Amino acid sequence: MKKSLIALAVAGVVAAPAFAATSNVDVYGKIRFSIDHQDIETAGVSVSMWHVNDQTSRLGFKGSEDLGGGLKAVWQIEQSLSGGLNNDVGGATLAGRNTFIGLAGGFGTAIVGRHDTPYKLAGSADVFADTTADAQCSGGLGQCIVGRNGFDNRVADAIAYISPSFSGFTVMAAVVPGETAANDGISDSYSLAGVYKNGPLDVALAYENLAGVATGDQDALKFNIGYKFGDAKIGYTYETSEPNATAGVKNDKGHLLSVAYGMGPITLLGEYGKFNDKNTANADFDRWTLGAAYGLSKRSSVYAAYHAGDLETGVATNTKTKVFTIGMNHDF
Repeated sequence: MKKSLIALAVAGVVAAPAFAATSNVDVYGKIRFSIDHQDIETAGVSVSMWHVNDQTSRLGFKGSEDLGGGLKAVWQIEQSLSGGLNNDVGGATLAGRNTFIGLAGGFGTAIVGRHDTPYKLAGSADVFADTTADAQCSGGLGQCIVGRNGFDNRVADAIAYISPSFSGFTVMAAVVPGETAANDGISDSYSLAGVYKNGPLDVALAYENLAGVATGDQDALKFNIGYKFGDAKIGYTYETSEPNATAGVKNDKGHLLSVAYGMGPITLLGEYGKFNDKNTANADFDRWTLGAAYGLSKRSSVYAAYHAGDLETGVATNTKTKVFTIGMNHDF
């Protein structure tokens, strides 16, 4: 799971009993590898290949210091291990993932640094995140549904706030200075999200505006809902986003529907996504994925999935992608 500001907010509202000049440091991480067979067919010509892929393995350090009166200093340094573990991918970057410092208390949590935007943290119905079949644009095969047009962001200069939970409802907000002559304000780009999680229902609504140039800014709106009944959970995400800041451009549309069913340590997974490109002819695509995960323990799991995607549906030069992936994950 992606690191969330929500976890920090929950920790921040717990009042400390007294001032203590001590701090703690936790070391954590994820090791995630997969073996993938990929087949891509374009205009009747097929290319098949095997890959061994790192699936966003990471290493992090986090901690907090009790400042007294229910106030805490919080911090985190997280880096990707891609490249360090898998030489097929560039070099790993120190502090390239969520890395920040801030304060947490009864008021909520405020941080500054590199972090996923509230828009990204609002999540999606994707049940194959951090795999080759990822439907989010931060990973997978590129035929993504959620986070299109640059709206699946981890930004380097975020100033972010998350409220305490009010009966399951939480508000997140972040601003990002443009740091250019054309965009010189403290909130040239901004991201907002409201998340409700209570019992079997979770709902999120998010909006993001990205600073553009003289032609204007890009914006996106995302709605996500999930409901759990018994051992099954269904989810749906709708996203509308501008591909660029050109005046008169139409918003693209994305739909993602998923289902998960648990049977002890086994979870059956399935999802279907469709993307409508409103500005480029014959650039729509649809995709579906079926798979299963098996929990070996609380920290280790394995999975297998089959994914099929069809770009430019109904056109002679269709690009059809088929992938079979098996992988293993370990959290520490």
